[in-house]
Amino acid sequence: MYDKSPIVLITDDSQTLRKILRKALLEVCPGATVFEAGDGKEALRALREHEVDIVFLDVNMPEMSGLDVLELLRSKGSNVFVTLMSTEADQAVMKAGSELGSYDFLKKPFTTEQIATILSSHESLSTRKNVLIVDDSPTIRRIIYKVLSNCRFDMLVSEVEGGLEALELMHGTRPDIVFLDYNMPGLDGIQAAQRLRAENPGIKMVMISSQDLSEHIDACRRSGIFALLKKPFFANEVDFVLHRLYGLNMPQSLEQTPNVTLLND
Repeated sequence: MYDKSPIVLITDDSQTLRKILRKALLEVCPGATVFEAGDGKEALRALREHEVDIVFLDVNMPEMSGLDVLELLRSKGSNVFVTLMSTEADQAVMKAGSELGSYDFLKKPFTTEQIATILSSHESLSTRKNVLIVDDSPTIRRIIYKVLSNCRFDMLVSEVEGGLEALELMHGTRPDIVFLDYNMPGLDGIQAAQRLRAENPGIKMVMISSQDLSEHIDACRRSGIFALLKKPFFANEVDFVLHRLYGLNMPQSLEQTPNVTLLND
């Protein structure tokens, strides 16, 4: 059951589809507020008038397609959570939607379970997570910070230059996720991970390195590392790791496994 009460906008030129989707939404989340729009212009008007959390957006509508609506929203700086819908799983449309920042794609007809998955994903992605970057290079920390800022998850990012500084931080604000460099002076990544885990057994850790860590996989796994990310990595790879880390279903754009090694999945 979805814990929050989201405000949802259903945009589809089929009244029957809107009725089916409304019913499914309210089965999953009885407290949800649901608005409807029959075309793109109505959707844009509804989004101006209401603070909407989630948009279900039909791709094929008269005058203004779902992709047109999505492109206009992004051009105006809107980051509203959008799932596209269509009777055809057109790869070009799915790719275009992903590039415009849609979360996922639903092929009609869909199930109540699929709607529940979308709502659960929105809840997890929009719940802010405290993230710590541990890397001795200021340049690399800036690059990683920029990568994280382009991810789908809502993250409050802090950074330190080494394992000892990370341990000191643990006595105050405890991060939910740590991106930990393997090669650092003082405590290396494995040593830092072991001590961070001893301090907080539930901490989630991702090891990052520019080198091949295949010989150190067992040590990383024993230290509680969830995944290995090879530098340079990108926002979609971080999104992939975090979806798996939080047990979320993969949206269409993340179905192909990127350059990630999962250790404790």
